[in-house]
Amino acid sequence: MRLILIILLTSILLVNCKNEPSNQPSSVNFEFVELTDGVYSCIHKFGGKAICNVGIVDNGHETIIFDSFLSPDVAEELLKTLQGMSLSPVKYVVNSHFHNDHIRGNQVFSKEVNIISSTRTKELIAEEEPLQIAYEKENAPARLSYYDSLQRSFKGDRQSREYQQIQMWRPYYETLVNSHLTVKTRLPNMFVDSIKNFDGPDRKIQLLSKGQGHTESDLIMYLPDDGVLFTGDLIFNNCHPYVAHGDISKWKAWLEFMNSLEVSTVMPGHGQIGTDELINQMKDYLMDLESAAEDLVKDNLSLEEPENLSVPDKYKDWWFDRFYEYNLRFAYESLNTKKPK
Repeated sequence: MRLILIILLTSILLVNCKNEPSNQPSSVNFEFVELTDGVYSCIHKFGGKAICNVGIVDNGHETIIFDSFLSPDVAEELLKTLQGMSLSPVKYVVNSHFHNDHIRGNQVFSKEVNIISSTRTKELIAEEEPLQIAYEKENAPARLSYYDSLQRSFKGDRQSREYQQIQMWRPYYETLVNSHLTVKTRLPNMFVDSIKNFDGPDRKIQLLSKGQGHTESDLIMYLPDDGVLFTGDLIFNNCHPYVAHGDISKWKAWLEFMNSLEVSTVMPGHGQIGTDELINQMKDYLMDLESAAEDLVKDNLSLEEPENLSVPDKYKDWWFDRFYEYNLRFAYESLNTKKPK
């Protein structure tokens, strides 16, 4: 079951980031967005194969890349893009957490580039990736065939949400099927379990870990002088997150910590770039999820009744609505676990 949940979780594709500057590099997989001089984001493009968002920060001495995409081919495309820019050498790649869409581009970077994660994230990659890859090899071809058939037979409005859902899922499975021919897990070799600074002549960079949240261990990147925060999957923008690999209370504590920072720009793990309002938006989602679970427990309602699992109106327009049922079940079971015997 854990493998099924992982493949669901990491199947995350997002709507286009708008207003890409015309002088920025162009890609069918990601939008290249300049946040400030020397600070950039690659935002997954609808229908593309980047899957997660990636950050690039040059401190004037070295460049750090935050997360590395699901597809090694897209990571290669990013490297070629950066080679055409006047940036400091890439010295580090950060893995915010262990999910496949944030780590499989690791393999394209040279041995001189250090891969950074928390210690627990490295352990989780080593434990889970062989199992995940085996599961995907067995199951991804059938899923790709399914979405291929939906795409070929679709007769309706191609601007509709129904068709966009097909466009969201099909590239993910295509990426899995193709990348399995060449994917080689590269483990992190440098670890941050609290805080580490990478200060250069142009800016300060902080990597911060506070343990469990979205997963058993998460890592963020913060630029204190620029007010920019790269959150990994601790924040999703207008998309249902996947909650069941983490801890809701500790996730909320993470978000409280983010609120203590001076932040003006947030790059979520998935979704478009936003302001610090995204922090509270994510916290509200988790609190609403807990409240819904508490109501079910209080009223002794069954999770097996479909109406008890329906997405609240507040979040009906968010993508990845299939995750809501998993999230509510997780919150419900967490409450029951904490109840006195």
